[in-house]
This record gives sequence, structure tokens and C-alpha cells, in this order.
Amino acid sequence: MRQVKHSALLAQAPSLLFALISDIESYPQFVPWCTHAKVQSRQGREIIATIGIKRGPLQGELTTRNELEPSRRIQMHLVSGPLLKVLEGEWLLTPLAAEGCRAELTMRFAFRNPLTALVFEQLFAETAASLMDAFVKRAQDASIQITGGL
Repeated sequence: MRQVKHSALLAQAPSLLFALISDIESYPQFVPWCTHAKVQSRQGREIIATIGIKRGPLQGELTTRNELEPSRRIQMHLVSGPLLKVLEGEWLLTPLAAEGCRAELTMRFAFRNPLTALVFEQLFAETAASLMDAFVKRAQDASIQITGGL
């Protein structure tokens, strides 16, 4: 099983980043490899959603069940996806002084087929890692709009 872990320090509050991460329908607007996103259900502290992925030869859909702890944590579990047998993820948002936060993303995954893993594992790891960059930029853009900046 492969694991990727990335973190970033942001000048935005955990609540802003949590709102951006849980707004799955907006992913195609700012996550470069996300072709579409649809929420299947949203009940209490759980979201089941499907996203489309297209990055080079890697393409398909993933459906995940996401457990929400508002402004603190989102845990993701694979429901279905043709290439993967395991996909688990966690966003952990830790408040810092002066309205900032530390965002940590950890994802573990394994492909169903060893040959598929050989071909796609590195590309999928890079795709998962690019999520942090996409959300950091989105959070910065949202802060500029909220404060009325350029």
C-alpha cells in the first residue's frame, strides 16, 4: 500500500479550509484533474460523493464516503472505483495563532491489479499530492475575495 502525506501552513482559519474541502461540487473549478463531481448524499456529518479523474492516461471515477468533523477533520473511505482496492484519506486541520491553520493531507491507496499499480501508482501519488496545492491556492483566493482585495 502506498501512502502520500503533505502539509501546509495557511493564514486562513480552519473553518474556511473545511468549507472548501467539503464543497465537493466545486472541485472541477479549481482541481486541475477533476472532470466532474457529484454529491450522492449529504446527511449529518457524512457526504458520499463521486469525482471524475483525468490526468494523462489515468482516468476514471471514484466514489468516497467522507466523515466530517467540522473545522477539524475529514476522513475519506473508498466506496467504489474500478482501479483501486483501497483508498483512505484524512484532512486534519489544526488551528494556529492569528487565525491560521496547519492543513495535513494523508492518503493511502492500493490498486486492484499489480500491473495497473506498476503503471499508475506514481501518477496517482502525484495526483493525490496535487490536492494540497489546489486547496492552498483556493483558500488564498477565497481570502482575497472575502477581504475585498485584488
